[in-house]
Amino acid sequence: MTLISKFNYQPKKKANLIAPINIKPSDISIVIPVRDNQKGIDLFLYNFFKYHNLELYPREIIIIDNLSKKGITINKQFQAKGIKIILLKCSKMGPASARNLGIQHSKGDWVLFTDSDCIPSKSWILGYINSMNGCIGYAGNVKSWGNDFLSKYYETQEILVPLKVIEQQGYARPEYLITANSMVWKAAIEKIGYFNENINIAAGEDIDLGWRLLEIGNLDYAFNSVIYHNFDDGVIGFCRRFIRYGKGNKIISKMYEVDLKPKVFQPNKLSFINQFLSKLQYICMLWGYIT
Repeated sequence: MTLISKFNYQPKKKANLIAPINIKPSDISIVIPVRDNQKGIDLFLYNFFKYHNLELYPREIIIIDNLSKKGITINKQFQAKGIKIILLKCSKMGPASARNLGIQHSKGDWVLFTDSDCIPSKSWILGYINSMNGCIGYAGNVKSWGNDFLSKYYETQEILVPLKVIEQQGYARPEYLITANSMVWKAAIEKIGYFNENINIAAGEDIDLGWRLLEIGNLDYAFNSVIYHNFDDGVIGFCRRFIRYGKGNKIISKMYEVDLKPKVFQPNKLSFINQFLSKLQYICMLWGYIT
């Protein structure tokens, strides 16, 4: 989920939970919702085992098939790697519902979220472990898997990296979380009542979760935890993505009574193609917002 402008929303503190600082890979459960993306799951698992040895294995990898037309399967070569891979089926539409099912089946103290179109790097898990400081949730870094002009635009715009908020103490925290790459203390998720399943599209549900987490604790960045996002769906996928994000903005606007109507903006890296894509992004988000 992404925005063109900052939310400027300040959650009201109800508590100040402090999470454990010292954790092991075995304290982590990975949760991945998927719909109609067998190729993405295969690519994720292939690269996970390519870059992670036994010492960095999490407690489990939980994959939730969310109403795929053709059921998702786990290749036997991955099941023989010595880590528990759990495949669940979620019959309620939306990644929020799928992730909640994964959380409820998880055994780890921490839940590491990603998506089926993401590919882990060798620093993915270790980056979180080295960032622990008592916060209840962490936003990792998301880079583009491809090198085409669309992938470069997504990366230079930091589409899947949460915006920064500078606190009075001077440190920067994420304004929300993005589930392409984020890790949350399970006890905190349970305390706030999980993802909001009334948000049944892949847009806004992670922002809502992040804001509710900020009411009971702190969030921080884990920039050394890198995952790659595969933006291989072309211009049509680009338009669909930002229309969906515009719809997500509208949902959050109504829930929290904040103005998230998209505004015209300049791309972070100026070029003719980026100028064009920034205008297209704005138009698509505005269309999603008003419809």
